[in-house]
Amino acid sequence: MNGDSDLIEAWIRYYVLLGIDRFHLIVHGSQEENSKLFEIKDSYPITIEDHYTGSFHIDEKKRRLDAVLAQFTRQWVMLLDSDEFVEFPYANIVETIRQLESKSANLMAAPMVQHITVDGSLESPFTIVDPFQRFPLCSVDLYRRMGVKGDIFKFPLFYCADNTRVAEGGNHHPPRGGEPRATFLSGVTHHFKFRRTVSRRLDSRIHSDHPWRHESVQFRSYLEGHSNKLPLEGSFVYSREELFRRRLLRKLPDSALTASISPTQLFGNGHNIAKCEIESIAEKKDKIDAAPAPRTSGPGLLFVLPTATDTDGCEEHLSMLLCALNGAVRPEIVCSHQDGMTCCLDQGSRTGTTIKCVKQPLSFVDLYRLIRGSRPEIVVFYHNLPTAFSIQAMAASVVTRVKRRISIHCAMAPSLTPTRQENSPRKRVRRAVGHLNRNRVKVKVAGYIAHKTICISKAVRDSLVRGYELSDRKTLMIYSGVSTSKFSPCENARSALRDKYGAGKEEFILICATKLSEEKRIDILIHAVSRVNRQGVACKCIIIGDGPFKKELQKEANSLGLTGYIFFEDAQKDVRMYLQGGSAFIPSSRNDSSQLSVLKAMACGLPCIVTDASGNAELVTDHVTGFVISAESLDETEAAILYMATHPHECSEMGGNARELVCRSFDIRDRSEELKAAILY
Repeated sequence: MNGDSDLIEAWIRYYVLLGIDRFHLIVHGSQEENSKLFEIKDSYPITIEDHYTGSFHIDEKKRRLDAVLAQFTRQWVMLLDSDEFVEFPYANIVETIRQLESKSANLMAAPMVQHITVDGSLESPFTIVDPFQRFPLCSVDLYRRMGVKGDIFKFPLFYCADNTRVAEGGNHHPPRGGEPRATFLSGVTHHFKFRRTVSRRLDSRIHSDHPWRHESVQFRSYLEGHSNKLPLEGSFVYSREELFRRRLLRKLPDSALTASISPTQLFGNGHNIAKCEIESIAEKKDKIDAAPAPRTSGPGLLFVLPTATDTDGCEEHLSMLLCALNGAVRPEIVCSHQDGMTCCLDQGSRTGTTIKCVKQPLSFVDLYRLIRGSRPEIVVFYHNLPTAFSIQAMAASVVTRVKRRISIHCAMAPSLTPTRQENSPRKRVRRAVGHLNRNRVKVKVAGYIAHKTICISKAVRDSLVRGYELSDRKTLMIYSGVSTSKFSPCENARSALRDKYGAGKEEFILICATKLSEEKRIDILIHAVSRVNRQGVACKCIIIGDGPFKKELQKEANSLGLTGYIFFEDAQKDVRMYLQGGSAFIPSSRNDSSQLSVLKAMACGLPCIVTDASGNAELVTDHVTGFVISAESLDETEAAILYMATHPHECSEMGGNARELVCRSFDIRDRSEELKAAILY
């Protein structure tokens, strides 16, 4: 940075709001030239890594940048000049990085669009609170018309691998040393170069050996020929919708990785307004929920589901994916023992989908014949625990020469740490060859054979990478998604549910949907509800589900005098009425990694109480969209329920925040498209 006194504070505030943790700055020029920076540097998380006043040269800038990058190995880095404002495809930098990682990308491509003032003047106010209000016009071909370097394609956000260095003194090309992989996402870099410092900066370039000296002379002549104002023809009012209309902000092909991408590919001709690429949300939702799947000659895709266990959710996750794959592949599903998929699929997804039921366990020969008979180009194994499939299953997919092998993990991997550590020689040998170590080897080999391992949450991914030593590079994280049109608040359903259970309009009703097995610790929830009611706070709880522990739980509720306060319902295929009628949601009192139930509840406007030991804690922000409590903690469960029951306004506000979050970041359309891209490409 150099002499950016009129933009520096607006620049810092903008990136703080987007999630930047710290600013590591390389400053060029005297302290007087950068007086504003030194004035505010203690008010923001700023570290001045380097400060020099010598002559500027692109090679010198590159040397200093490379030295700073060496400090941030294995971290995501955003490399920007202090006059660049990047438009992110998703809500903020953190979410954009998640999307990049889910696509196995390690950098974001960003075309540059010039941003200018309303009247074309060079003057800008001393204080800029919102740059997008002060500079509301965009111009695509301004640089080109001024005869200076234009149509720049930048790479501002990237993962700093070992030996990563910039290709030149900036981010105009992909960084070197990390085998750059571009993403389907595209940002827009806005340059606010036209300001009061521009004349001084031009003069310093013109009277130096700056590599862009010749362009600066042309720049100066151009401005003087227009009375130091910029012509506005070809510019347009900035908005995200208009950027999409003009194809300045769009998904890019894989070929966008190369620095040789042509400006025409990126910008079009800069003048013609393309037909709007954005469909309304309602239209897209209708297409996903109701569109019939056409017959297709696309690649064959075989899904293999595991034997049903205590962990559920694979079928619903697959039904979400099939909606996105609608017509793009020839899907075939293999179920164990019984068909659990047909009831999960809508009419459109059932068309053209073949479902087979087989008995398990299968021998290698059986698996070989099964896969060979389907002749798929891609095979996807759904896991409800890491060892759901034997190594034979993955080996059979290799022998049959399947082109792509994908594993999708829908549940937390159990810990491989023994409960008791005995250090006798015999015990150490048994641990080395015991079932825990065999499981680690089995899962690690399966992960090596798979081209990609996809996890539904960061917690699931971490449990595999850290506990089972799966490849960090090949293991992706893609969150689940829900239909925000299907799961939404409904006053009619709310009234109907409350009439059914004799609850008042504002009475607190807690919803719990899970399998009623002993390890779910629903007994903690029952005792917490009992404690809340004993304090004179009206609280009803509806527990939805079946399982071997159901009768014991009913007896326990009755013994605590909770008849009329706790209601047990059988497992439901559609829980919308309960979610739309409740006040809050809790999946279980222990580790429960099935995100779909929490996302459905949040989409219906319910705040959620989740444990910190599960992937659900990634979805819920404590005291904002619900509560994150310790697993198996009766006191914390009671405190969370009591707060929600006695603070109806805050509870409703958290529910609204939860609904907003799901609509913004967990809509089924976006998530299923990411999943589709990870599987097919």
